[in-house]
Amino acid sequence: MGALGPAVVVKDGADGALAWESGLVTRAPARPVEPVDTVGAGDSFDAGYLAARLRGMSPRECLDVAVACGSLSTRAAGGIAAQPAWDDL
Repeated sequence: MGALGPAVVVKDGADGALAWESGLVTRAPARPVEPVDTVGAGDSFDAGYLAARLRGMSPRECLDVAVACGSLSTRAAGGIAAQPAWDDL
């Protein structure tokens, strides 16, 4: 994937997430989880999106990774105890 223009990425809770980039809107569904603690979920979401982006993944793939990271991070108390590693995705 080549360089794209600026992106706006929005976490949308139970509705997943969406991104606007180069005039296109991309959506990704939420992942069902039994949350223990939501502290750090947004940071995990952001980190997942950026990690996928730096790997050259498509906007949809980036959103899928971001949603997975944010969702999975809520499985334990604290901001990083359940944050997934790349292989967990």
